[in-house]
Amino acid sequence: MQQQIFARAFAPAHISGIFVIDIKKEPELSGSMGSGICLKDGAVTKVSAAGETSIKINGAVSEATTTLSAIKLLTSKPVLVETELDIPIGAGFGASGAGALSTALALNEALSQEQTFNDLAQAAHIAEVMNRTGLGDVAGQTCGGIDIRKKAGIPPVGIIDRIPCREISVSWISFGGISTKSVLSNELKKETINRAGKSRLKELLKKPTLTNFFRQSSAFAKEIELMSSEVRDAIEAVEAMGGLASQAMLGNTVFAINDDGALLEFGDAQESMISNAGAHLL
Repeated sequence: MQQQIFARAFAPAHISGIFVIDIKKEPELSGSMGSGICLKDGAVTKVSAAGETSIKINGAVSEATTTLSAIKLLTSKPVLVETELDIPIGAGFGASGAGALSTALALNEALSQEQTFNDLAQAAHIAEVMNRTGLGDVAGQTCGGIDIRKKAGIPPVGIIDRIPCREISVSWISFGGISTKSVLSNELKKETINRAGKSRLKELLKKPTLTNFFRQSSAFAKEIELMSSEVRDAIEAVEAMGGLASQAMLGNTVFAINDDGALLEFGDAQESMISNAGAHLL
């Protein structure tokens, strides 16, 4: 009996702190400029050949429209995709991007597609843009660390730089999700986001440090007014303890450094480490 061929890949969680929406007619030219942070939590995906295409997330069969779109862009062969997520879905952690990117990498290996990393990332990115589940997460997840997306898209179309940082601990707490699609389809909100995003990205580029990333992200979050009262209270609590915090874009979620346990007052706070490694095979 022939041994079944499979491959596994990882993609980190990605929290956007600042973003500028850039949607064009062609999805490969679309995305977002901005800055975000990658975590060691994320998606681990196993892909194997199958009789029909099926996607499971944490053991349960899922529609996973973004991952399915990425698969269709890469192959017509049926595959079984099994993704384990240790991050919330729809809460600002780039879960759909992490699922699609890790799937693309594992699929390429399992089916011997022989595509480059950027080609695979492009498929995941296009799938995200088409489904409006994210704009800049896949770009950030390709490189890890704290990304600065200077031009929307995946290289060579996109331009991505990084802020050098150590792999320190990041605390977070999620109070639920925000519909990315609903925000991206609101023209008035998009204008507010882009005005604030360009201003805060400019300030970050003047001083590209971890501390300034949090400061500019926090200012951006306050300016675009998508904060719930829980998010606002949690950020203020962290800042009162001398830490730095902001809202994950787009989610009803707070992420912080040096919070000294402040987030624990608000419920089930979690902790992860910054990941300087981008998506990769396992």
